[in-house]
Amino acid sequence: MGDDSFLIVSNSKNRTEAIGREVGAVLSVGDVVLLYGEMGAGKTCMARGIAIGADSEVSARSPTFIIVAEYPGRVRVFHCDLYRIAGAAEVIDLALEESLDRGALVVEWPENAEGALPEDALEIRIEPDHSSEQRSISMSPTGPKSRSLLDAIARRLPAAVKA
Repeated sequence: MGDDSFLIVSNSKNRTEAIGREVGAVLSVGDVVLLYGEMGAGKTCMARGIAIGADSEVSARSPTFIIVAEYPGRVRVFHCDLYRIAGAAEVIDLALEESLDRGALVVEWPENAEGALPEDALEIRIEPDHSSEQRSISMSPTGPKSRSLLDAIARRLPAAVKA
């Protein structure tokens, strides 16, 4: 993690979703959030919280079989699950960047995109402690827009610590 990273600990699914709600509450059109973590780490729980925080009326669920789900709200959230995607060409075909002029993009399994996602993104890494419900959640910006998003999140999450 770099100097601009923040780390917060979650002890439950409810807390992970609550952290996501704080992210969603400050999300704006053009923001990109990339969710990293192993199967079962809590990516979909975080995405659901983000959608709720953006005042979506639809609770996010894993869109594994539909790839992209769209949730209208204060900010339209495009929730994308790339688990079944096999490389950059398939991601390019989804035209995800076109959604950024209409809303924000939240992507699970971004590592499967092989560099075909926007460069300026807030990377959220969820690391479970396999002996408990605890998760370490780190947030790192990769450019100026995501740095502004992280600054806004950090103001809302007083429990976050600068890494």
